[in-house]
Amino acid sequence: MLRIHFTTEDLLKTRVASSPDLMWELVLSVFRLRRRLAVARYESWYQQVRADASRSDLLPRIRLMLMPMIPASGYFPDFLTPESLRHQGSESIIETVAGSPRDVLRGQLGPLGRGHGSAWLRRLHEADPEARADLRQLLWDYQRIALAPHWNAIRNSVEADRAVRTRALLDSGVQGLLDSYRPLMRWTPPVLEVRYSVDQTLHLDGRGLLLVPSHFCQGTANSLADQTLPPVLVYPAGSDRTAAPVTLRALGRLMGDTRASILIATGIATTSGELARRVGVSTATVSHHLSALRAAGLLSTSQQGELVLHTRTRAGSDLVNAARMATT
Repeated sequence: MLRIHFTTEDLLKTRVASSPDLMWELVLSVFRLRRRLAVARYESWYQQVRADASRSDLLPRIRLMLMPMIPASGYFPDFLTPESLRHQGSESIIETVAGSPRDVLRGQLGPLGRGHGSAWLRRLHEADPEARADLRQLLWDYQRIALAPHWNAIRNSVEADRAVRTRALLDSGVQGLLDSYRPLMRWTPPVLEVRYSVDQTLHLDGRGLLLVPSHFCQGTANSLADQTLPPVLVYPAGSDRTAAPVTLRALGRLMGDTRASILIATGIATTSGELARRVGVSTATVSHHLSALRAAGLLSTSQQGELVLHTRTRAGSDLVNAARMATT
């Protein structure tokens, strides 16, 4: 259990990340790549990454370098997930991670243990230039195979979760936002109790908290080991349980004012009943159109407590924005 203590200032500074975090997704996807930790949601991703990585020497490098640095459970180094760079490009982020100062490498790789992992990891602990170059190439190759081809799915998962949190915030303020994370988290002011791998207490002390939804996060939340760093809490983004493959046939069914109105209305997470009232049709009619929009990959449906909420995917938002530009 992680107990996060808030002040009034912390509540004012609490926010939800606007996009996926490359390095958190990379680190957490390594957990999913371990076969014994894989679940159905990641099965097709797992099979494709294993197949693509096995065509080169990437799979052995993942086993010998990446997995020892990111063990199956417990501690992994904070320098792998630098918050200050999350809005920069992947090349810049990877370059900074691989170029971490020698004292950071020693301090954060040290807790893994001198006898833990590979000889390469021990060389990285000593900031060996060749080991740094290996890390840079490994991270670049891994994100190219394991993340880049799947980034739309990752982004849609994160954006759908953010839409749910935005609704909770608009309806009930920060208290409602924090309450929306049940059962993973329990908000008992001024403490947020979070399902976590170890027992730990974090005092925000006026710094606020960045909540980061993650596609590859599963089961429990994650945070930084060093509590002097800006506080971050990474949690599992809600999955779309009803998503269907995108097909040309499904896209062809998207003509008509009713579906366009529904797509426009789902810029913020919305229930079927609310959509029916807003668009002026029956709930059954809304349900029919929602199915078509999901099949086309334009809309995502997730459950938040007793509410079933619908929100546009990135593709849906792109379509709405394109239509708006065409009429201006």
